[in-house]
Amino acid sequence: MRNYFFTTLLVFFFLGITAQETTYVEDTMKYLELNGTSKQYDQAVDQLFVMLKQQYNGANIPDATWAELETVKPQELIKIKSLLVSAYRGNFSQEEVQEMIKFYDSPAGRQLTADPTAMSQEQKDAFALFNQSEIGQKIQTSKESLSRMVSEVSELWSRDLYKNITGQLKAKGYSM
Repeated sequence: MRNYFFTTLLVFFFLGITAQETTYVEDTMKYLELNGTSKQYDQAVDQLFVMLKQQYNGANIPDATWAELETVKPQELIKIKSLLVSAYRGNFSQEEVQEMIKFYDSPAGRQLTADPTAMSQEQKDAFALFNQSEIGQKIQTSKESLSRMVSEVSELWSRDLYKNITGQLKAKGYSM
């Protein structure tokens, strides 16, 4: 009976950790959507395909083949955001990510992401207040460390994506 109780307790403990982990990942991914990071990587994938089409210009690759290759985009965006979660985990707690979500989901945060030059004075004041807050200060002090981690993750991800697509093209018989 004692072993059953201990085993049950361990199962609930690990389920709780898994639930917290999932919530952290979900929150961080939501933050990456709100702050414009997801959009930047979406555009990066598009730019990669523009570059590849230029590199393979003489290979006469049909549009249907490019369309087929471009279907990796949704999975690749999930992949990069998942990788970025680890960079954020090293710098911010879940509560801090939730504070960032709160700001970026506000009118000031949405305008900052959409077009900072069009921010109203009220939105600029809200942004200044956010920057002066504890989490705003932590973002500033973590900026260098986070940028380095994000840069490394981005470089590895883009290199792997390039190799994947060029490998598929080679497998289909195309070369530069």
